[in-house]
Amino acid sequence: MPAGKPTILATSMGFNRARDPWRPSPVFDYAFELAGALAQPKVCFISTGTGDLRCSVDGFYAAFADTDVQASHLELFDKPNVSPDEHLPQQDVIWVDRGSVVNLLAVWRAHRLDELLHACWQSGVVLGGESAGSLCWFAGGTTDSFGAVRAVPDGLSFLPYSNSVHFDDRRDLFHDSVRRGDLPDGYATDAGAGLHFEGTELVAAFGDRASAGAYRVTRRGDDTVEESLDVTRLRK
Repeated sequence: MPAGKPTILATSMGFNRARDPWRPSPVFDYAFELAGALAQPKVCFISTGTGDLRCSVDGFYAAFADTDVQASHLELFDKPNVSPDEHLPQQDVIWVDRGSVVNLLAVWRAHRLDELLHACWQSGVVLGGESAGSLCWFAGGTTDSFGAVRAVPDGLSFLPYSNSVHFDDRRDLFHDSVRRGDLPDGYATDAGAGLHFEGTELVAAFGDRASAGAYRVTRRGDDTVEESLDVTRLRK
């Protein structure tokens, strides 16, 4: 069964890559539950932001080896390995990896993957991702895709807000960007935290570690206000 409402999980979590094999965060169980797919869930990994690095794709498959998860991936370099139009709508969860959000968006738009992902979202496929895989769903955010961290107002705008991942390092820039109007009001996550949206409404913030925070940043006159959100701890 698909998710009851269009669902996005925008996170600063995904895999513990220090483990060999990678260890998946409990965010995946959370996503599978939302998708109504606790038995043999289908998840497709998209790592366009890394240029489809082989080690990332291999790490993803290793993380779900010897489980009931039906893992697959979509690569776009140098050409698609599967038909996106046929494969993506059949998934329970589509998970977007970290990397360069600017490069990711450019390649997706060239392949019209932005339109396909929007249709998947509307049909109940749970969309999620880490870092660049979080930023991409929003109207804009903060990224180091160009080297130095800067604001980019060119996301997919499925969610009409801004987003900042790695918030400890980007708090001042994010506040300044919202205050100046370079970015709209938005949300931010520390490492290990995530945001759950149904449609365009935030319904929950969650984390996979005690220290992970999530925040709402809004413009008020000539300044900004930061609000800490209640974070529910996910456990295996």
